Amino acid sequence: MIKRILNSRLPLMVFNPVKVFELKYFNDIYLAGGLPVYDTEFLTPDEIVKNAGILAREDFLFAIRLARCDHGLIRELKSLGLTNLDAIIVPLDDDAAPGQESGITDTFSGFNDTRIILEIRDVNVTEKIDAVDPHALILKGNEAPGKVSKYSSFILMQWYLKNTAYPLFIHGGVGR
Repeated sequence: MIKRILNSRLPLMVFNPVKVFELKYFNDIYLAGGLPVYDTEFLTPDEIVKNAGILAREDFLFAIRLARCDHGLIRELKSLGLTNLDAIIVPLDDDAAPGQESGITDTFSGFNDTRIILEIRDVNVTEKIDAVDPHALILKGNEAPGKVSKYSSFILMQWYLKNTAYPLFIHGGVGR
């Protein structure tokens, strides 16, 4: 059974190219039915906040992917009042669950209708996932770009379909 998570027409998220910020690109993705994702890897917090503010003035929904769980940055993004921010994507680091240091409620509360989506690269981390209680998971297998799992997306998908009830997205391909 498919559970509707995103407010876009299609259950599809499209990330921007690394270090590229182009409003027309984000708008075209949204018009095509997908959810544009502003991938902030390799950007400074100042650049992220500035560009998020620009996206907030546009007439389309978007998501933001953070490269790590930066509590100060998350608080700053919340303070912008991003009403068209459909989702925030945060990787579940190996060390700790996002929000663990300062309290999960403090970190992710106050985003109104924004969905919290965890990026997962490993199996057997359901306790950490449950502590955050996200709206969905993105499984990032070894076919995806950037920091990835030692497992393929297909293996991650099989494991999480069997061991969790969270809706799943796959980042990258499935198998070779």
